Amino acid sequence: MEEASLGQRRAAWPSFLRGATPEEVQARLSQGDPLRLTEGAARRLREVWILLEPDRVTSRALGVCANAAPCEDPPQDLAEWTLSKIDLAIEQLVHADREAESADLGLSPEQDVQFPLLTESLMLDPALVRTASVAFNALDPLPRRAFFELIVEGREVADCVEKGPWDADGLYAAIQTALGTLGLDVRSGPPEDQKQGKRK
Repeated sequence: MEEASLGQRRAAWPSFLRGATPEEVQARLSQGDPLRLTEGAARRLREVWILLEPDRVTSRALGVCANAAPCEDPPQDLAEWTLSKIDLAIEQLVHADREAESADLGLSPEQDVQFPLLTESLMLDPALVRTASVAFNALDPLPRRAFFELIVEGREVADCVEKGPWDADGLYAAIQTALGTLGLDVRSGPPEDQKQGKRK
């Protein structure tokens, strides 16, 4: 009986995920970010090389968690459960943006936000953010990875070449492809003094 009781406690939802309705759970989750969705969403976007405004992902992930908790059994690993909900939020937003772009719909209130990485750092017109991010997120993983490592994380070219799956020419080809989706000028090739590192 004692073992069963311990098992039940381990499987119980924490207090901030308890509620009869998604609205009740969401109200609890909105108090202090107990699942650390803000941090988790930003980190996950860097890990999967997807270009979305982190606050949008956080907001969507909060809704996904709130909708799931009342109708799902408590997970054994809450961190793994939370990551799966962040991944679902990213998937939903990528799909929604792609569908809206295909239908030539205007920006929704959720999308009517600044995306500092694009609008401030890269000086992209806010009206073009969705178009650019849809094109970027449709790329193969390697160009997306190159953009995140070089532009978002600010890593050195030599470090990316040493630790990545490319040589210098391959890295530059990948970053050119990524920057092209954002309408940015790209170089024809890496400088000769940076053509070093491993070769394919």
